[in-house]
Amino acid sequence: MANHEGQKLTPREMVRAHAYPVLAAISTIALVVIAVSLGPIAKRAQTLNQCTAKLKTIGSPNVSAIRICQGE
Repeated sequence: MANHEGQKLTPREMVRAHAYPVLAAISTIALVVIAVSLGPIAKRAQTLNQCTAKLKTIGSPNVSAIRICQGE
């Protein structure tokens, strides 16, 4: 883009000048929100894996171990 020092930008030029940074910021915020929202899911999966591993060591079948760990 041309250097517009001392000139007033038209609305179209303002949109073009600011579109990329605004979209990059929105994308970054969206990725952070997604990453944070996956935290509880990962924690639950880890807890379930640990529980089923403990139950498997005492000889509980796979399906039974999962049901016990999920509270059924």
